[in-house]
Amino acid sequence: MTVIEYIRTILVSLFIGFTLMSCDDTPKTGDTPINNNNNKPDGNSVPTYTIIYYASGGGAIDAAAGRGLDFAIEKSIEYFLDKRKLDKNVKFTACIKWSKGYEGKYAYGDGGTYRFFIDKENDGHNFELVGDNSYPINEPENIAEFIRWSKEVAPADEYIVVFSGHGNGWHPEVGINDTIEHTRGIMRDTDTGRYISCEELYEGLRLADTHFRMIFLGSCLMNTIEYVAALSQYSDYILASSHISIMFTTELNYLAHMLERELKDGSDEAFTEGIYGYLYQDINTTISNTDYVYDRIDFMLTDCRKVDAVVNATKVFTDTIIALYDEEESIGEEAFKTKYGATIAEMEMAMAESYYFLGYFLDDSEIYESEYLRQSFTYDLGDIAKRASSALNSTKLKESYEALHAASTESQAVCYATTLVNKKELHHSVTFTNAEKWEERNYDESGYEESLFDQRTGWSRLLKRNNVPLKF
Repeated sequence: MTVIEYIRTILVSLFIGFTLMSCDDTPKTGDTPINNNNNKPDGNSVPTYTIIYYASGGGAIDAAAGRGLDFAIEKSIEYFLDKRKLDKNVKFTACIKWSKGYEGKYAYGDGGTYRFFIDKENDGHNFELVGDNSYPINEPENIAEFIRWSKEVAPADEYIVVFSGHGNGWHPEVGINDTIEHTRGIMRDTDTGRYISCEELYEGLRLADTHFRMIFLGSCLMNTIEYVAALSQYSDYILASSHISIMFTTELNYLAHMLERELKDGSDEAFTEGIYGYLYQDINTTISNTDYVYDRIDFMLTDCRKVDAVVNATKVFTDTIIALYDEEESIGEEAFKTKYGATIAEMEMAMAESYYFLGYFLDDSEIYESEYLRQSFTYDLGDIAKRASSALNSTKLKESYEALHAASTESQAVCYATTLVNKKELHHSVTFTNAEKWEERNYDESGYEESLFDQRTGWSRLLKRNNVPLKF
């Protein structure tokens, strides 16, 4: 064999070896895929997106939403129904439960649940009937089936799922066991008298077996750490509001425009910059131009890959503050105050001033007069920890707050708040009550302690024990 033939043989062998290696898609030990989309683009390519829109009108006559959420949904889909406005890299699917009695361009007063899809070739005007007014939008299998159908008819590199309707965060009466009208959850369905609970949504996404680029919870009071902790494993990002959301903030034409034209590649940097522009330019401009001013509007884009650190830090803070409760009981108030400069009761008074999330144009008298609104409070998790740690001269408590604040800040890919919120920094909201309200509202029977967040942090230990004089 000549030298040339020998080199040729070596090169052929190397080529065959590399070819075989490139065909082996099996993840190696220790690999953790970002998601389970087989066609996920690399960071330098421009990905295709499908926006999956699951929406409920929640009642045709709805003073709280102006002309009603049905009208808002109609405005949200109009952009997509004109397929000429769609670029080739964005598709759209929708499953909408129209309110009975609502008459619009695509709803004729009889309600019902319809689905359709739109891309550059399909205009989507032939709405497919999924079910009548009794169709349960909260059923996990129905949520999962729509997502699976969306992937079949509108396959893409990345999926963004949007849930839109009346939302009220986490509530003891909308927990593991049941969901009922006028309490907290996501996407109110007046026909069945149900909301989708956190647990039902979690199960629906589990059954869908899909990892999303972003979950957009386009309803009020959705940015609770209970939701984020439960749903973060199914997405790279979660976009949600801790305050009252309003119908024009869920119009999706700006989001589609950002995905179509402003994203230069599929990197995290490009995506977060795009969402930043979507919020601070498009949504902010819409808010500024409206003649009806809302005084508390926020959105937070959470990096789901950094949620574990927030949950872990919350557990350390909870462990630390519970140990302080135990210590005061053991040594007495006087000795405790000598050691830490304040009593637990004084710390609780400081915690009572923590920032809480509520709706627009509400003063204290309106809050006190409304049982519904009193049931709708969540508090700023970081602010609770900050005020508790500031009240006591405890090094461990201060360190636990600082770690929680750092983890929370790190998890926020984008944090948008209108200037009228009048607060420079926001954290995730969290259920906050005291021992009296815990018992009064039957939290023990609600399943809060079965929530993923509470299982990992033991947050309910504080809720069952503190005597913070809440403002509701």
